[in-house]
Amino acid sequence: MTTPQYTIAKEADFKGIGLHTGNMCKAVFKPASENNGVTLVRTDLPGHPRVQAHYSNVISVIRGTTVGNDVMRVHTIEHMLSAVYALGIDNLIIELNANEPPVADGSSRVFFDALKEAGLVAQNAERKVLRPTERLEYKNSDTEVTFEPADELKLTTVLIYKHPLIKQQEISVTIEPDRYRQEIASARTFCFDYEVEALKKQGLAKGGSLDNAVVIGLDRIHNKEKVLRFPDEFARHKALDLLGDLFLLGIRLQGHVKAVRPGHGHNINFVKLLAEKFLSEVPHATHNA
Repeated sequence: MTTPQYTIAKEADFKGIGLHTGNMCKAVFKPASENNGVTLVRTDLPGHPRVQAHYSNVISVIRGTTVGNDVMRVHTIEHMLSAVYALGIDNLIIELNANEPPVADGSSRVFFDALKEAGLVAQNAERKVLRPTERLEYKNSDTEVTFEPADELKLTTVLIYKHPLIKQQEISVTIEPDRYRQEIASARTFCFDYEVEALKKQGLAKGGSLDNAVVIGLDRIHNKEKVLRFPDEFARHKALDLLGDLFLLGIRLQGHVKAVRPGHGHNINFVKLLAEKFLSEVPHATHNA
């Protein structure tokens, strides 16, 4: 059975502050043609330069995934792309009037809801899907990411912190729209309170606040609600980030991805390993879903 590619049926938009740059930004989502993938366009720059949301264009993985080229960059794209992946959208143009999309509440829920409201439309091209026939393993220090055969795309993320409010968390979820919206989309980005000053000194987290990130103290959560949305919200957000980074492969996955101590640098290295292992053999290793 083949699955067509999808784009959105009509335009959608969302505006707000960027997490790291602190710049206000409006993101406009527009339908795109078959085999386009996701194209990011900077409408605030002369000539409206664009860059493909693809691992080959990643230029930074510090506290988020940034893509760019000689004339432009877009920071922290993983939350948007996570929602795009979960909804089954293949082709999209995202116009931004600043260098970082809105962070909203630190999750992907606003992007998911805006894109779902726009509706999906099937296109006249088949979606390519990568299915592994054997286990692939990525290891670096204490981080391990594996990819094994499975009937659907399933993500497992495992966090291990020597911190009383985290310790070890593990979440496994099959990626399909309703489950993603219920179990993953509202999980917020997080940091430790002792990191905030250092992040600011690095020029990061300029737009960060207790409205768009969970700040973890030694014995409490520094947020207005004083509670988490899920007991394992941090592991769920790592799954959200991982899915967004996996979109950058440019081909959808069918299999079980398990990531122990994931992070953007490791996620992108894993995507590059997948590309090196499988994408040179696309006619053989990639099949239509």
